[in-house]
Amino acid sequence: MTVTTQRRALLPSEWIGMAEHWAASFRDTWRARTGVLALYLAVAAAIVIPVVLGPGSAMSRIDEPTHADYAWKAAHLEVPFAGSVIAPEIRDIWACVGQERYVLPACGEDAQAWQFPYSGQQYNFSHPPLYYVSVGVPARTMDAAIDGIDFVTAARLFGVLWLAAGMYMTFIALRRWRIDPAAAIIAPLLLPAFPRVLHAVTTVNPDTAAIVIGASAIWLAARVFVDDDADWRVAAALAGVAGMTKTIGAIPFIALGALLTYRVVRGWRRAHPRGKDVALVGAMAAAILVPYALWQAWQGGRGDPNWQNPLVGLNTRDVLGLPGSEWLETAFSGLNLVSDYYLQEPLDVALMVSWTRLLNLLLIGAVFAVIVACAKEPARRSLGWMLLAGAVLYPTIVQAQAYLNTAVPQYFLQVTGRYGLALIPGAVACIVIAAQKAGYRRLVYLLSLAGLVVLGIVIVNGWRVI
Repeated sequence: MTVTTQRRALLPSEWIGMAEHWAASFRDTWRARTGVLALYLAVAAAIVIPVVLGPGSAMSRIDEPTHADYAWKAAHLEVPFAGSVIAPEIRDIWACVGQERYVLPACGEDAQAWQFPYSGQQYNFSHPPLYYVSVGVPARTMDAAIDGIDFVTAARLFGVLWLAAGMYMTFIALRRWRIDPAAAIIAPLLLPAFPRVLHAVTTVNPDTAAIVIGASAIWLAARVFVDDDADWRVAAALAGVAGMTKTIGAIPFIALGALLTYRVVRGWRRAHPRGKDVALVGAMAAAILVPYALWQAWQGGRGDPNWQNPLVGLNTRDVLGLPGSEWLETAFSGLNLVSDYYLQEPLDVALMVSWTRLLNLLLIGAVFAVIVACAKEPARRSLGWMLLAGAVLYPTIVQAQAYLNTAVPQYFLQVTGRYGLALIPGAVACIVIAAQKAGYRRLVYLLSLAGLVVLGIVIVNGWRVI
């Protein structure tokens, strides 16, 4: 008599176990890392391209026309100045793709600057030029080489590379923090599920570089707290690039500098001075502040000296008396990194709102969990303190800039989460560490999968309604 056996189908948990076993054999070789990078490129392309060509095609109201104009001028070796207006080529694209909440001139009308919102003024000329050059030059080449692709679309499509680079740098940083390969590979896939990240990598905006910058700061923090072998020259280079991309994008390096300053003071009081920490803090401070001061001094002497920013008074109010009371109102708004966001209307649906509220709750919990649960692991605990310091510092820095940059001191009623965008890779790292510390390591896989599913539904729905 022949006995037949029926093979049992593997359960999902068993598949996960097999995948973890495979990941355990991962070796940090160039070949293996190239495979990880290829994965991130494929995921980034699957997210960015459909959004750019579909529901995200309209100009973002987060200043995208001015950023696109800056990139266009940088590609033609020009720098905008006070009183300059958006270039005709960008105005034509703007009129054709439209923008939420604004009535624009008809497409192909060759309209003048005064017919656009804020009279088509270039009010973001003060930003440093690094991002605009890095995007504008290749976008101009793509625009000339490919029929049917305009300059703005070309610049947006480079978001594929920015997102992939951000995920890959986050993976490198997590491995430096001694995160196991499975979690280190999967966790960066959660990044595009943050709506601020999705918005940044699908528009022309210096925020696009924030994920790469934030991940590099987390990597540097691991070199400082885990390996204790950070080189001040590397720290200066990374912080300097961050500051010359977007000044507030350097907030993770500022937070790291604050932690190191505290460690220096504590060591000095205990007669254990750390000269290496002093060198790191000084190098990062100089790399951020010196180029910023030189750039502002140069830009301040160009253009119309009587020019007034048309946005003053829209999102800001006059400071009455001392700025302390107004600043205190937003001092802890930086903890709202996730649910305070903007997306173009076809993408901003109820599912995304619900998802971001859950994600923000998990993020805040993870930061405090790392601080509390890693009391006997000072290196990892420092990551939680770094994120908390950054979340408190960036609203204050933004308020200080508003106070100092106008003739009549101003303050923001609300400091939006996009100013803290560079902190998100560190937030993902906190989620991973907190989950592993609590014994829920597979929660990271579930979150990343849920985030990708949410993105898929949101993008498909956006295509359906446009």
